[in-house]
Amino acid sequence: MPAKTTVVAAISAPLFVVGSLAVVAGGIAAAPDSTTASICSAGPGGAPVANNPTNLNPTQLSNAQNIAQVGVSMGVPMPGETIAIATAMQESTLQNLDYGDRDSLGLFQQRPSQGWGTPAQIMNPTYAAQQFYRHLLQVPGWRSMPTTEAAQAVQGSGFPEAYEKWSGEAAALAAEFTGNVVCTPADSGDNTIAAAAVNVAGYHIPVGTPVPIVAVITFALAQLGKAYVYGATGP
Repeated sequence: MPAKTTVVAAISAPLFVVGSLAVVAGGIAAAPDSTTASICSAGPGGAPVANNPTNLNPTQLSNAQNIAQVGVSMGVPMPGETIAIATAMQESTLQNLDYGDRDSLGLFQQRPSQGWGTPAQIMNPTYAAQQFYRHLLQVPGWRSMPTTEAAQAVQGSGFPEAYEKWSGEAAALAAEFTGNVVCTPADSGDNTIAAAAVNVAGYHIPVGTPVPIVAVITFALAQLGKAYVYGATGP
């Protein structure tokens, strides 16, 4: 291959990759609702935390923010972050408790004896949130459930209706801390996209990644394993 052609090819390849990512990002923002996919994109910010409807202290607000950002980093679509925050509000009032019923610990009152992890792991707020989301993503149709039903499916609480009262406040906090990520609904709450983002090769999007980038990566991960069709009009 002539030297000039080689140089042009070397320059074109990375530009093509960047251009492809831009096309994917544009598709995420503009794609209509679909019955076969769940696509996330960044929407406008939610209710200001300054409103603080539950009068949370700085530590509680920090824990709520961490829960929301862990969900975003894992590619969990809304209303997953709302469900997680509402659960922690009920279980621990968003405090990382080192005590609880029997051996329950942490933000979500997870129990080492029930396989949630070691006490040290559960007391790590990021680990605890990741565990909650991993269990939530395994619940069929969780996105179409009321907050209390989805939370109860994970927690198995003796007070299964208790989570719903926190739904409004949790939704406001989740919207603020995630930039109000918007996802088009799949078929009655299918979790294909979210599961792909969590499970593929054990990969997790780092906490703090900007929401638009999370949306692109989540969309791309969801395409893994799909057959390539020459000349197709899909993603």
